[in-house]
Amino acid sequence: MSELLTANGQAVHKRYLPGLDSLRAIAALSVCLFHFTNGALPKAIVPVVKQTFSKGALGVDIFFVISGFIIPYSLLGKNYQLSGFLVYIKKRIIRINPPAYVAIILVLAQWFIIDQFIRHTTSYTSGLSAGQIISNLLFVVPFTSYKWVIGVFWTLAIEFEFYLFIGILFSFLFERRHIGFFIGCYLLVNALQYVVPVLAVGSFCQYSTIFALGGATLLWQQKRLTLLLYAGCLLLFSGLAYWQLGAYVAGTALATAIVINLMNVNIPGLGFIGKISYSFYLLHVFIGNTSEFILVKLIAPTSDAHKLLILALSLIAAVTGAYIFYRLVEQPFMRLASRQH
Repeated sequence: MSELLTANGQAVHKRYLPGLDSLRAIAALSVCLFHFTNGALPKAIVPVVKQTFSKGALGVDIFFVISGFIIPYSLLGKNYQLSGFLVYIKKRIIRINPPAYVAIILVLAQWFIIDQFIRHTTSYTSGLSAGQIISNLLFVVPFTSYKWVIGVFWTLAIEFEFYLFIGILFSFLFERRHIGFFIGCYLLVNALQYVVPVLAVGSFCQYSTIFALGGATLLWQQKRLTLLLYAGCLLLFSGLAYWQLGAYVAGTALATAIVINLMNVNIPGLGFIGKISYSFYLLHVFIGNTSEFILVKLIAPTSDAHKLLILALSLIAAVTGAYIFYRLVEQPFMRLASRQH
């Protein structure tokens, strides 16, 4: 563990957090298995398996709590000021956007091939427009009438709103000694969804309580909250999440915040998937349904056993494809982002 100082002279305790990769893996696998068993692989659906992973979409909330913790954690001890906002956001754009854009290109190519060469009742590209593509590239689809090319991009839009929030208010949230600044800022942003209608669905405002749980956990780990104040923050924000988003979301987010404090080891296998989780998250549906299209020609989906085999092979293909994408696309942009000053 290393100790640094903030601009205000406060001690910062930074260490490698191996458990976060395992949590990312759990989140990514949950979302993947939810999609695979609830429609992304329509010929491999087994009712009991579908029911088992029916709450897998809660993996998204795990990601949001992790982001609420790790994004401000990455800025601690670097004397970050608002004057460095452009460099900060440039790093995030280089890190996140190019892999997402490559994923869009792959999906659009898939749509074109389906429409041109495969008999299908649905035309995927007929309604495609320049406006839809641009709104997807800018992650502003929630503020337009267009649809996402890749469904999971709705979470990237929320993540970018959170990056802007942290980039502007970091010092108020994480370097002030009074917890009131932290609680007040998050509550204010949360309240905006009731004032600005366009922010009511699919925005950072709607999910701000989930990110706040990660932020409160960071303040606790940095010894800026007493146990009583930390418990109060967890109760406040999970309670709001329960009221606004439901029991499953609130319970998952609260459990994730607590587990961040407890998971100090990298679980073999999960750590690997955690490292490639962004690539896996972007591509799992694309690779999964492509794999299913091929596999059903080799393995007739006439029994649950065959369907489970198709599901398992599609999952293996998604992990393998994500690793290749990680090495060829994501990793180079990670290195490029780290060199920005």
